[in-house]
Formats: sequence, C-alpha cells, structure tokens
Amino acid sequence: MEKMTFREIFIRNMKSLRKKNGFSQERLAEICDSSQVYIAEIETGKKFPSPDMIERIAAALEIESYCLFQKKAETGERFLSPEQQKAIVNSINASVSKIISEY
Repeated sequence: MEKMTFREIFIRNMKSLRKKNGFSQERLAEICDSSQVYIAEIETGKKFPSPDMIERIAAALEIESYCLFQKKAETGERFLSPEQQKAIVNSINASVSKIISEY
C-alpha cells in the first residue's frame, strides 16, 4: 500500500469530496468565502489551509474536519495512526503560531 503524507491525504479527500458534491473550485471558494485561485493552490499542494479554512472547507463539504485527514483502505475507512495524528496537530499548531507571530 502506498504511503501518503497527511497533506496528500487531505488534498485527495478535498478534491474527491468537492467533485462528489458537484462543486467546481469556484463554487467551493464562494461557499468558503475564499478565491478559486486559493482553492486551486490548496489542491495542487502549493498552499496548505489554516485551521479556520479547514473548518470552512469541511462545513462546505458537510463533513467533520478530521474526515479530510482519513486514509481509506480497500476494506473500509481507517483512522490515522497516533503518529500521523500528532504530525497533523503539530503542523496545524506551527501554522497557527506563524500566523499569530505575523500579526
């Protein structure tokens, strides 16, 4: 089974759920009060959303935010390992700290 980073999992899930809901990048951006360019940058891995944007994306897709980080296996859904969960939390905390320090 291919090993994916949490960012790759997030991107794959976001794109898949966006398409499943019949949303264009532009429509998702409108719902999230963002821009189509930013949604495209997220989906191409050029940018990673803030915790607030993750919540807005999840709400637009009508799922819980943690679902965007779940890796699906052939036998069904599988939750992230504790190490993967810790990496996600650390990355989000680092992003929030960076944002706070810039203001």
